[in-house]
Amino acid sequence: MLQREHIEIAIELQARSYALLRWLAQAVQRGFIGFDAAHAYARDPAAAEAWARRHQHELPPEARPPDGDAAGFFRLFASYLDNGHRLVREPGQRLYSPGAHCFCEMCSWFINGPSLRTRPPTPQDQRRADRRMRESLDELALACGRLLEDDEVSALMRQPELREALALFAYAETLLRRLDGVAEAGMGVALWRRFAWTPHGAPKRKFRLEADAVMAAQDLLVQRLGGLAAQD
Repeated sequence: MLQREHIEIAIELQARSYALLRWLAQAVQRGFIGFDAAHAYARDPAAAEAWARRHQHELPPEARPPDGDAAGFFRLFASYLDNGHRLVREPGQRLYSPGAHCFCEMCSWFINGPSLRTRPPTPQDQRRADRRMRESLDELALACGRLLEDDEVSALMRQPELREALALFAYAETLLRRLDGVAEAGMGVALWRRFAWTPHGAPKRKFRLEADAVMAAQDLLVQRLGGLAAQD
């Protein structure tokens, strides 16, 4: 079972580590740090920590390592490039229009493209996400004293509300594993898009990952699993 205090810590470290990754990508564009060095820091927790400590006062407050679990923070930071994100050496330029309301010559102009990008999940990533969700549901069922049959798992995963809750629950579990240094390539982004994006394939406006939502997802799953047990 997920514990609220662990999820709250993990979510805070995720927000801070992602802010650091974005700052690092912007530092590459400004010429503050070379691309190869940035790429090396983004893959090695120890190197990232040494670099961040040297530049502690130059980092924005929201991107600084915490006073507590610094090791977990840097393990999480170093997992992004294996988790569907990538740093781009030459991002080029893209056409920009405020609010994307009009891209005519008068209302738009070219700006530098982002150095940090998210790779769309591949079919293999989606299969990994499906497998992780099934495993998470099986493990939660066992914690509730219930052994699920394959057809029961499939039926539960076909329910839209439950599928979204299960994706959020499974994502939270992977987040905790990333803090321990266990990276699962591409799967995190695939899971993220199952609860942080709309069914039409667009990010939910102003979505923020919160512990309340994770715990509510777990409660819903436990309730449904309890309902199955009551029917036996």
